Amino acid sequence: MIMKCVGLLLVALVGALSVAEGANILGVFPINGRSHWVVYESVMKALAARGHNVTVITSFPQKTPVANYTDIDVSATFPPAMNTVGIDLVLKYLASVFANQWFIADHQMNICRKHQKLPQVQALLHSDIKFDAVSAVFTEIFGADCDVGFAYHFKAPLLSIMSSSHLPWSYDRVGGPDNPSYIPTIVTRAAGKMNFKERMINTFYYIYFKLAWKYHSEWPANELLKENFGPDVPHINEIIYNTSMVFVNGHFSLDGPRPLVPNMVEIGGIHVKPPRPLPKDILKFIDDSPNGVMFFTFGSLIRISTLPPSVLQMFKEVFAKLPIRVLWKYEAEMKDKPDNVYISNWMPQRDILSHPKVRMFMTHGGLLGVLEAVHSSVPIIGIPFFFDQPRNILKLVEQGSGIILDYETLTKDVLYDAIMKIINNDSYAINAKKLSKRFKDRPLNATETAVYWTEYVIRHKGAKHLRTAAVGMPWWKYLGKNRYNSDNLVSAL
Repeated sequence: MIMKCVGLLLVALVGALSVAEGANILGVFPINGRSHWVVYESVMKALAARGHNVTVITSFPQKTPVANYTDIDVSATFPPAMNTVGIDLVLKYLASVFANQWFIADHQMNICRKHQKLPQVQALLHSDIKFDAVSAVFTEIFGADCDVGFAYHFKAPLLSIMSSSHLPWSYDRVGGPDNPSYIPTIVTRAAGKMNFKERMINTFYYIYFKLAWKYHSEWPANELLKENFGPDVPHINEIIYNTSMVFVNGHFSLDGPRPLVPNMVEIGGIHVKPPRPLPKDILKFIDDSPNGVMFFTFGSLIRISTLPPSVLQMFKEVFAKLPIRVLWKYEAEMKDKPDNVYISNWMPQRDILSHPKVRMFMTHGGLLGVLEAVHSSVPIIGIPFFFDQPRNILKLVEQGSGIILDYETLTKDVLYDAIMKIINNDSYAINAKKLSKRFKDRPLNATETAVYWTEYVIRHKGAKHLRTAAVGMPWWKYLGKNRYNSDNLVSAL
């Protein structure tokens, strides 16, 4: 009887999913940062694999054809940013929360201005193609909604993907609660329960981001919308407040619990794929290590070779003293390389972290690398620089699977002690395994979740029933100020 019920349930589920098969889906993701793109690509490829017809505006066209998947290449606007940023730029502009927000908003707006005027994009806009769902861009640190006009133009439901964790300006479009008294912003250097000082700082960031978004993202994007999609296009907020679904590259096991409305869904780790075989030279280096390996990289954006010579020398001297080997992603030639260090300008990060002999991961704290390490139960040493990186590491520190170091005050002794602490203290590895188990314990994996809810929106023609009445509500109504004023009036009478 039980098996029969399970069988009927599976048949019903397959039938429900098949309703949405063959939809036309447009993804507008012109961003030139690869760490952002891989999240969007994972969703788009999953939908194509389900049999949907997927068209993607992208700066990263597929190198080999993918079934049901069509690229519109806009990489000519801004070439893909891969190992292009020196440490001086990071420390001068990106390390400041305030300068960072303005810098990235301008960059996103410039991408929109250029890619929307390209002939191949104009040809799409003037075609007679009908799309059932549109995934428009509002990425984590490239915060501008200047591409939501595609959803209005094609009269299609708007779905959005964040390649980051939850952002302060993402809640308004779905009416989600985001109380700064207990929900840290993405840049707040706190994890878990905040003390009074942290709550004050968090509230300040919360207000700043809300205002900065309105004045430096919403208003310019609204003007660009009218310029490229016609003067009759509605105000940008009217489009945004009709968002059908928001996918967030986060998960409560790492970010902490928070209230979510039904059309804000976490798909943290969707980019994490099964590991592939390692290149022979890297595999031999790891397999031959008697005490394991540490993997060290600052990601796909920062050129680690631009660090000051004194800092690079510090790393080399510390690594030479370690009882373990070090895989170091490094883009240049290296003089006096320690014998226990292997360098390369490219390394398959996900595949390396999956090897059982990798003891720890030293990183700048980029979210994708953090999620890959969490998935693979690898402890982390974080040297964060900007935006969400400090909090990404602090979340691991809170759970006992990571150590955070300050780049500005880093010394040989501090670095060596941190590495040896993870080597000699099994609690970091034990806690990393516990966190990984919680992270992967879900009713559906991240890919299945994204596909299910996309098809749900298509099946239900935008799924307006998922939207809370708080969407678009003025703050004074949302906070109940009208009730308070009425109460005061009654008391006065």
